[in-house]
Amino acid sequence: MLTLLRAHWAPMSLGVFLLAATTALILVQPLLAGALVDRAAVGSPILVSAVVLLSLLAAQLLLESLGHFQLDRVGERVVLELRSDFTERVVRLPVGLLDQTRSGDLLARGASDTALVGGMPRALGDIVFGFLTLLGAGIFMLAIDALTLGIVIVVMAVAFTIGNLFLSRIQRASVDRQDALGDYTAGLDRALGAARTIKLFGAEDREVRSIGGSAHAAYRSGLHIASSTALSIGIVRFGVTGSFLAIMVIDGRRVADGGLSVGQFVSLFAFALYAVFPVTAAFSALATLRTSAGAHQHLAATLHELPESEPLTQTTAATVAAPPDVDDTAPLVQFDTVSFRYGAAPVLDGVSFTLARDQITALIGPSGAGKSTVLALLCRFHDPAGGVVRWEGRDVRTLRLRDLRDRLGLLEQDAPVLHGTIRENLLIADPDAGDGDLWRVLEQASIAGEIASLPNQLDTAVLDRGRSLSGGQRQRLALARAFLSRSELILMDEPTAHLDRANEYDVMRNLLQARGRRSVLVIAHRLSTVTNADQILVLQHGRIQASGTHDELLRMPAYRELIEHELARD
Repeated sequence: MLTLLRAHWAPMSLGVFLLAATTALILVQPLLAGALVDRAAVGSPILVSAVVLLSLLAAQLLLESLGHFQLDRVGERVVLELRSDFTERVVRLPVGLLDQTRSGDLLARGASDTALVGGMPRALGDIVFGFLTLLGAGIFMLAIDALTLGIVIVVMAVAFTIGNLFLSRIQRASVDRQDALGDYTAGLDRALGAARTIKLFGAEDREVRSIGGSAHAAYRSGLHIASSTALSIGIVRFGVTGSFLAIMVIDGRRVADGGLSVGQFVSLFAFALYAVFPVTAAFSALATLRTSAGAHQHLAATLHELPESEPLTQTTAATVAAPPDVDDTAPLVQFDTVSFRYGAAPVLDGVSFTLARDQITALIGPSGAGKSTVLALLCRFHDPAGGVVRWEGRDVRTLRLRDLRDRLGLLEQDAPVLHGTIRENLLIADPDAGDGDLWRVLEQASIAGEIASLPNQLDTAVLDRGRSLSGGQRQRLALARAFLSRSELILMDEPTAHLDRANEYDVMRNLLQARGRRSVLVIAHRLSTVTNADQILVLQHGRIQASGTHDELLRMPAYRELIEHELARD
């Protein structure tokens, strides 16, 4: 974790310097207090000494406050940088990894874990503060009376040794608590995302119990942290109290016998007293540092993941022969004996086909045949286990991700709509688009009339996950977004699944009008989409079983059976 402070060495050093100056002021006060008592005992004036002592106390409090503020400001800066790095890394993680990770867990890491790490600078400052105070007090006490210092060292050493045994438990419990908080956040995110389904089936109690289990696990881990911290600090306080008692009993007796002056006794006792709070705070800071270490250990699991923009696959791609430059005579897209599997389950097995420029291609097949996987491979959300996916003759793994994806538009099956306005959702595809462009694509998606009837039109809020829109409206808004992209190829996963006949007809008509300006690869579950395609690809059992136009494929029994069963609802 210390590497997080490298960029903040100057403000961190200033904070530590202020605390060191505070330590110096603290250590001078017992000496003045002892001298003041001795002067009072012989009847000498003490007003000036008292004013100086009060001034030192005020200066100590001011410097200590400034030092802690400086360290807390460094901590907030570390939290900001961690959250920025975490956001940068999470947004760029491979889709395959995101699919395996619960979003709620990532949310907990970005919010809770980073906040705990932010306590590190102040904890380090308090440790330095406590160490310097203890060291300085020990030196002055040694100068006054070595016996008293020896007693204090023995008592404090035993207390620190025993208290330190609980610190490792704190870090382990911190990791467990952050895991449980991730489970809690993920469960809550799941329940809120499916609130209507949960309510309809009366599953509220089951969800509450499931989410509550994670909350109780976090509670138990939190109790382990609290108990370990309380025990360790309590043991250290016991050592400090034991030191006080030893000084009062042993040195009090020595004062009575004349072995120590009253001023020396006051100074020794004051040194021990003044060291209590910094030393206790330092040990508490060690517990905080262990908690921060547990949170950072949890957070680092995500920060160490490689983003998809890393050149991890370029070595693999270099072993595949590919033309160095774009081949104008090559098809727009070519799948060359492509294979893919999810874990041990094979999905595609030697899939080969081509997509020509300026044509509409329909990809059909039974559910689970791997149609959506074809789109994911083309977008490089995943890389094939075997074979090559080429764009204009080049292996897509040799292209920069941004260059490849700038040429693609995507309409996903669930048509995700982001929290915000209609305008903001559209501008994801082209931030520089004007209102005229937005209305044009809304018209192409057959939703312009509905948007125009809204009070705020393009600035209408769509709420979280597009809850203010119907399923068909979300799909048409996502379709308009795909139209707005400056893509050469639009990928569509069941673009008319939620549309009625009239809207489907308008959408398909606009798709056909786009022929000649851009290509379309559409996963189709409706016969009307299939019959208008320039090319139909039939995907079954992990392979392309047939390709051609609708009229050409009607002569094949397998195709007729497929459209009768899979597209029968049309």
